[in-house]
Amino acid sequence: MLKFHCKSKDDDLGVRVLGYRQSFQFEFNPNIFFKTLFYCSFEWQNGGGVHWFDIYVQTRDWLHCKICEWEVKQSGPCRRTPADGKYKCYNWGK
Repeated sequence: MLKFHCKSKDDDLGVRVLGYRQSFQFEFNPNIFFKTLFYCSFEWQNGGGVHWFDIYVQTRDWLHCKICEWEVKQSGPCRRTPADGKYKCYNWGK
């Protein structure tokens, strides 16, 4: 089980819990000044501590995905690139 909490400056999506292979989605309108940022905390129920990640950074993500698809692993989050289906993985806290 993965517990996570995502929010932006204006929106709090609440605390959620996902089981294996479950998914979560949300929609928003990006800021016209390229300042949209959603950040999340992630915590696995079997331990490993709490990890943080900026799940949507408009200046990083807007060219790569209109619909951003992430796979969150204990080693870090990976964003799927729609054009080729490959994943770009990131370290926690970046």
